[in-house]
Amino acid sequence: MKTIKIFLVFLAVVVFTAGCDKDLLDVPNYNDPTFEQVFSSGEDLENSASGLVNIIFWGQHAYGSVQMMLAVAADNVSCSWGNAAMRDMSWEPRKEWDNAPSYSNKGFLAATWNRMYAAIGQATNIIKAIDNGVEIGEGGSGTNRTKAMARYAMGVAYGTLALVFDQAFIVDESKTIEDASLEKASPYNEVAEAALGYLDEAISLSSGFTVPANWLGTPSDYSADDFKKLCNTMAARILSYTPRNKTDNNAVNWTRVKSYADNGITSNYEILQDEYVDWYFEAADYLTFNGWGITDMYTVHMMDPTVQPQHWDDSPSFPYPPQSTNPLDKRLDSDFEYVPSNWFDPARGYYHFSSYRFSKYDAVMVNADGPLNEVSKAENDMLRAEAMAHIGSDLAGAAAIINAGTRVTRGQMPPVAANADEIFDAIHHERFVEMYVTGMGLQFFEMRKNDLLQKGTPLHMPVPSSVLENLGMAPPFYTFGGVANADGKNTSNGGWR
Repeated sequence: MKTIKIFLVFLAVVVFTAGCDKDLLDVPNYNDPTFEQVFSSGEDLENSASGLVNIIFWGQHAYGSVQMMLAVAADNVSCSWGNAAMRDMSWEPRKEWDNAPSYSNKGFLAATWNRMYAAIGQATNIIKAIDNGVEIGEGGSGTNRTKAMARYAMGVAYGTLALVFDQAFIVDESKTIEDASLEKASPYNEVAEAALGYLDEAISLSSGFTVPANWLGTPSDYSADDFKKLCNTMAARILSYTPRNKTDNNAVNWTRVKSYADNGITSNYEILQDEYVDWYFEAADYLTFNGWGITDMYTVHMMDPTVQPQHWDDSPSFPYPPQSTNPLDKRLDSDFEYVPSNWFDPARGYYHFSSYRFSKYDAVMVNADGPLNEVSKAENDMLRAEAMAHIGSDLAGAAAIINAGTRVTRGQMPPVAANADEIFDAIHHERFVEMYVTGMGLQFFEMRKNDLLQKGTPLHMPVPSSVLENLGMAPPFYTFGGVANADGKNTSNGGWR
């Protein structure tokens, strides 16, 4: 009989996948007698807490994460290259995700899973040490800050798992799972609720401290009040983006979303890239770099529906769209660049072709030495407006938020009326244009909850094959995706086309 605790299974997966990445290996066994020695001082705990967000950041934004595959599956970005599972997630018609141990791109799914659990493990060790009496700072003056950061990391990490995977294991300083098996995993909605609980605790702890810039990757330190706002926005994100279809989306507790978003960020949460050292939006770079990702026509069409087609038909005779001269959304001129010819192999599908690429971040991406939004104020604004529109009691207020924001100020688009359909369309537009490659998977989650992912697209991903192997399971492993499996619960059975 298998008696290993589930937490130790994750450690084995992390060690196997990460190789020499020492940051990921710092997850001690709770039964090891040296645990108290390793986490015996406040300085140790602060040092550990300072790296939590960076672990999550790389799990979301590294080339080896799921960000690139989700971006193309959402028809926000297009790319036919076989790298990062992009080609396999953008086939038309969509294909089943290959969850076999032999699949060459299996590591991209596993990397995001493993990084989230590495952060959860490190945060859990911090909480355990604090509960054991370790004080941080003189008289425990730094304890709340470190504990708040640990709970924040657990909330964001579990939230990421809930958004991407169909199920995950909920473990912390008080929860372990004996006799580990897949049957003991929790469904994504329960994982999301656990994430909110950790964020709620982080919010309650956020008072009287300053978060150093390097802990969050920001250009400057964060006050406790600003950190609390960030926690609220992350909670609103999880609630809004978790639904797998429109029915789920309508059932969201939108009053709760509004409460979080009303208390959310009031300025952009920027991460300052440091020339590829600790903070580098690597996936976003590949998704926008000339010769790699290109803007999907679905997105281009939003900005100029008169000139730009919504889909590039899979035909060599499809007419090449001309450059727009007076687009509805003026960000097509400011944030994007016309592409007179394509770099993709036609044999992989003309449907990958596009007439525009995203150029807004070219200057800061060339040396990875400038700030980019991890979460924009515009995103929190859209979360507020979305909640208000779903509640339905203040459509005028929801429209006012949108009309005071980037749709009008940057896009120079007509204001929306106090009409629910117009409001939801405008929110969809902003998430695809203003938040382009901002936040891992944002556009995928937006398409998913509105039944817009192309038929056959996985609505979430299975537990990675490497984890299933470590649980003692034998292939073939379960998976999702493929037109034949379209059920509207695990695989899209709708789609925008």
